[in-house]
Amino acid sequence: MNKQIAPYGLWQSPISPEMLASKSTRYGQMQYIDNAIYWLESRPHEQGRGVIVRSQNGKREDVTPEGFNVRTRVHEYAGGDFWGRGEYLLFADDSNQQLCLQNLTTNSVEFITPEPPVKRSLRYCDGEVAPNMAYTVCVHERHEADDVINELIVVSLSAPFTKQVIAQGADFYSNPRISPEGKQLCWISWNHPNMPWDETELWLADISASGETTNQRKVAGGNNVSVYHPFWSVDNQLYYVADPEGWWHIYCLENPQQPVHDKLDIEFGLPQWVFGCRTVQWLDDKSLVAIGTRKGQQALYQTSLETGSVELFSDNWTAFNGQMVAGGDALYFMAANPQSGEAVYQLSLQSKEAAQLTEGDKDQLDDYISVPQHIEFPTTGNQTAYGYFYPPKNPQYQASEDETPPLIVMSHGGPTGMTDNGLDLNIQYWTSRGFAVADVNYRGSTGYGRAYRDSLKGQWGILDVDDCIGMGQYLAKEGLVDGSRMAIRGGSAGGYTTLCALTFHDVFKAGMSRYGVAELVSLSQDSHKFEIRYLDSVVGPYPERADLYHQRSPVNHTELLSCPILILQGLEDKVVPPNQAEAMVKALDEKGLPYEYITFEGEGHGFRKPETIIKAFTAELQFYQKYLL
Repeated sequence: MNKQIAPYGLWQSPISPEMLASKSTRYGQMQYIDNAIYWLESRPHEQGRGVIVRSQNGKREDVTPEGFNVRTRVHEYAGGDFWGRGEYLLFADDSNQQLCLQNLTTNSVEFITPEPPVKRSLRYCDGEVAPNMAYTVCVHERHEADDVINELIVVSLSAPFTKQVIAQGADFYSNPRISPEGKQLCWISWNHPNMPWDETELWLADISASGETTNQRKVAGGNNVSVYHPFWSVDNQLYYVADPEGWWHIYCLENPQQPVHDKLDIEFGLPQWVFGCRTVQWLDDKSLVAIGTRKGQQALYQTSLETGSVELFSDNWTAFNGQMVAGGDALYFMAANPQSGEAVYQLSLQSKEAAQLTEGDKDQLDDYISVPQHIEFPTTGNQTAYGYFYPPKNPQYQASEDETPPLIVMSHGGPTGMTDNGLDLNIQYWTSRGFAVADVNYRGSTGYGRAYRDSLKGQWGILDVDDCIGMGQYLAKEGLVDGSRMAIRGGSAGGYTTLCALTFHDVFKAGMSRYGVAELVSLSQDSHKFEIRYLDSVVGPYPERADLYHQRSPVNHTELLSCPILILQGLEDKVVPPNQAEAMVKALDEKGLPYEYITFEGEGHGFRKPETIIKAFTAELQFYQKYLL
């Protein structure tokens, strides 16, 4: 087939904004309940409504009745939106954040927590139903006039549905998990200024048949150790993931000095941005299967508790979202690989045969899919950083031989996030139009050990920017992209990296910030509780280091800007409030610099509505075609 000759960035593609909107279902919490697998879908075509789906014996059906929207807002990022046992299914309804009890036999739903005095001021998530079915334990978040209080509570599962606090005093709680015999309860807690990947504590208590706790004691963590995902064995032994030696490895409380497996440069944990993630499951009573990350690429690994060996279980998937449960001789998880987008899978533990339970982002697009290459490149301080490079690909087009493609550098959020190589149509939207893409795992990213993750401490806005610039310049030096036509884009923390790169450096020709941070002082005062002290570690304590906050706030240095910026902002964002974007726009206005500013009613931190997704991608493409090509 003869290809059309057309400049990079102007190719026509079947991957349209409408396709991105229709295929942008978000997968969330996953649970195995009474011989069936359940998962949460947030559906753009239903205006972001959260629906619990059940799959059993080859039959798939929606469980959530019309009129309910399954979504918790604890920490704003949420997760852990539902849980259950037997015929009981509990979930948080978004309308007022009340906890609902659904009977899976009759499908009836009732509110079991009171209506809050102020809308969404009482929130619930990350729970578990007791083995005796008498109560549930979960995380509770109370929004009061001048404070936000997090705690663990027990709610009885029979009228009058009484509620009692069982753990309080720490700033944050997660992962309340009851032992199989129902006599012990474990949980994780942490305090400001730590984030959960900095330092957490594992606690243990005795718990009665009615949910009362005694003998609460710390059993692991603290002292710059991050504990993650505690889980129980069938014989009531407590296991957990922790990083005392620089990698998230698996430990047993019986011997907390050594991991249960060989020490390898593999992470079996993830940064705890959301609740309810599970990265380790029982394969049998002598071995575990875990999601492991090695140099930014994920796979399933098998660990023998008898020998400590770690072996590859399956590398058919290379990107997981942290949701994995076992049940009925099968493993269930949400995953992707470079050729197939995220989907829900059922994997037989015996035959290793997989069944896909949901649609993945692939369809008839095989010829358009750009497969990424993992890149290691030199960066400042004689260090090495990492990322994925996606060359342009479209079977219908090619550019002239003397042209190299423009580059879009992507800066992920977090900043303690991680980009992976799972198929993402949001990236293919660009590569199929003739743009090259560099997706950067800058210093501070997860997946390369704690030392790499911690290297951004005190250096946010500097090292992450250096690495985004470094990857672009490396690719240009290798002749893979046009170094004079580079743009940078990012959302949230990635938006801050974008704004810093455009303000403090003269490398990129244009940029897009999606609900990005522009002014650090206001963020340190206005952000939600979960992240209000995050800047202490990645920038410095405030007001002691007010000088750094001023120096690294792009809004204070717009005189250095010389290229156009596109700013996208949801008007209901509680994580990075709209005043961040508005401050940047005001400064750009005063300087007379070119920019475009688009706001979206009813959108928060992350765009959910199809009309928003369509408008955002259409505007961004037009912006690059105007200013980059």
